[in-house]
Amino acid sequence: MKTLTKKLKAKIVRLFSFYPLIQYLFKASQDTELHPILRSYLGEFPLCLFSEPLLWLKMVRNVDGRFQKAEQRPYAFYTPHLSASPFNEPDPVSRFLEDNLGVIAEEFALCAPPQVPTPSKALVDKGIWNTFPLRRSSKTIPENISRCPQTWELVQQCPLLQGVEGGVYFSILYPDTHISSHCGPSNLKHRYHLTIEEAEDARIRAGQEWRTWRRGECLILDDSFEHEVKHNGDKRRVVLIVDCWHPDLTEKERDFLTHLHQIWRKPTRKAAEKRAFRKSKDNQKPKIVST
Repeated sequence: MKTLTKKLKAKIVRLFSFYPLIQYLFKASQDTELHPILRSYLGEFPLCLFSEPLLWLKMVRNVDGRFQKAEQRPYAFYTPHLSASPFNEPDPVSRFLEDNLGVIAEEFALCAPPQVPTPSKALVDKGIWNTFPLRRSSKTIPENISRCPQTWELVQQCPLLQGVEGGVYFSILYPDTHISSHCGPSNLKHRYHLTIEEAEDARIRAGQEWRTWRRGECLILDDSFEHEVKHNGDKRRVVLIVDCWHPDLTEKERDFLTHLHQIWRKPTRKAAEKRAFRKSKDNQKPKIVST
């Protein structure tokens, strides 16, 4: 009985949580500059219900064909008008991070976490993958930032960092590790991998393209594409990961999305992650369809 009551209460809270979301979307629908972003999908729900009702009906009927690329399957938020490529070319953010490699690598050497069992059993089917987060999603980790103050100060200067729903963390991958194929929650960001320690035979696949990490260089990943990591080398690989907004987003769109995430996160994020996890368990090795 207690379990039933708890579930009922959670559903009621979630229902009331959607009211401010609907209010905010209705207000945004009055701004024609936001119409491209209102053609996005929140999970499998098109946002343009208020701005373009006829288009909304068409999108509801064609929900399975909404992605630009077959390998691109974000589970939480998808915006069709953004350019899409598994890996992206160097830009001001990647060059800025590369220019500051020395400071970042020195601080990591002082705070490097010990080798411990991986915290992400849903993704790692073998081996060890550790992270040392300075920011997880949109929440900062003060005790970790205090150990890497210069790194944190530097990443705060990255263009398009502020407001993004993403992380800043060191990623430590040990030999004989495989991170299973998966997709990130949205196509709203680019994920920068600044290589601090490279390792032979450590590779990442995004879409159908494989790449390796080289010390001092940045890989720029769109993690809405299906991706996986294999490390068959003999020493650890370390990168600093920094998430920044997709550069195609306008300032007004970024402000809209920042507020939208604040409203939407609680009632829907956990549900979306649970659905994605169930799908990944049902299909451990998704098939890639070339486009």
